[in-house]
Amino acid sequence: MRCGPIRASIDAMTTTTSTNGRLPIGTFDGVEFDVVAWGPAHADVDISVACMFEHELGAGMTGGLLALDEALGGQLARLRAAGAFRAQAMETLLVTTPPPGVTASAVLVIGMGDPAALDGDVLRRACRVALREAVRFGARSMAFAPSVLDAGHTDNAALAMQDVMLDGMLGALRAERMLAEAGLAHAPALRHCTFDVGPPRLEAAARAFAAAFARLVAGVADR
Repeated sequence: MRCGPIRASIDAMTTTTSTNGRLPIGTFDGVEFDVVAWGPAHADVDISVACMFEHELGAGMTGGLLALDEALGGQLARLRAAGAFRAQAMETLLVTTPPPGVTASAVLVIGMGDPAALDGDVLRRACRVALREAVRFGARSMAFAPSVLDAGHTDNAALAMQDVMLDGMLGALRAERMLAEAGLAHAPALRHCTFDVGPPRLEAAARAFAAAFARLVAGVADR
């Protein structure tokens, strides 16, 4: 049984990006989802979420995760090497006073464990953790970077990443709404959730996310 009405809409996709490279996905339970061409260090949100594995498959971090580590003075790599933050599956690290090189008010890093063991369930759980921690933080806006490519994990077709990530986010959001409707928690302040993508993949990612969103929302409405 569902608790309360499902509030969802699907925004029409366009082939024209905004000046900051933002494309819509849809709106669910009062939260607008979209994709933006930026990395976790430059996400203009209340809390920017990045994922990190126990180690990389290649020579080291690349892309947005490397840029985030550099913006944090190399502390992510240092903490992992020291064993203080091992990046084990669903282990979290919250940076509440990021330096000026980080745009977001806070940064959450979620451990993903062994990159060789990555599957859809790990990614789905990371998305659930991300949204729930953003709600706990009181964020009105969040961004999520899976950092899978940045760890050298390039063969991801079997993961169905857009479906898995949205399934995790929407499921966690619905749980938070149900708690609030039952009077067991305050209503989430969250109003905006962005998925980070690289500029060359922006439009393809937006189309894939929008299609996954439509499938998932239709499934929720049928329950």
